[in-house]
Amino acid sequence: MASKKSILFIIAIAIITMQSCKKQTSSYKNYDDFKTINADFIVNSKAIVNGELLAAYKCEEKVKDVENSIPLSWANVPEGTKSLAVVMYHYPKKNNKEEVNSYLLLWNIDPSVTSIPYKMANNPNWAMGANKDGTAISYTSPCSRGPGKHTYTIALFALKEPLKSLPKKSSVLVNYTTFMEAISKVEVLDRTSLTFTDLNE
Repeated sequence: MASKKSILFIIAIAIITMQSCKKQTSSYKNYDDFKTINADFIVNSKAIVNGELLAAYKCEEKVKDVENSIPLSWANVPEGTKSLAVVMYHYPKKNNKEEVNSYLLLWNIDPSVTSIPYKMANNPNWAMGANKDGTAISYTSPCSRGPGKHTYTIALFALKEPLKSLPKKSSVLVNYTTFMEAISKVEVLDRTSLTFTDLNE
């Protein structure tokens, strides 16, 4: 009986170790320290003024977990770009980059595209991933309830090739981790970003 318990204990330890290894191999580069190569490659949003998100674009109404997306525009896509990708994210815990909330995931955007109007992020001409909670293919609007300043980043990637490891069509199965893993598998020609705050008194 004792030896049987010992065997079960060893098996349990082995399973935990294997799961831990799997988590460690699910790694990606977050590109937070990437220095934009082309200074004129920029991303903007009319929803952001003086670095702060306008109230009209906070806490969008949810309809079956789908929300209206933030308007975006960009300029001077680098020569040689074959595909664009967009991610909007936030670190809920200060000084801890292991936990990430993503609010917008877009990939395989044709480099000829220079803007995405308000409400129009879910477009058949490119693909869209899951919302923050993974419940729908959608954007999630910042809706910070706690007091203080909450910082968000919108990053635009100029890629040498489309993200072939992700689905060709929009998928709720694509989250921040799978998105960034896909980015890490291709050559990034350049990355530009827009950082803004959602300020609560």
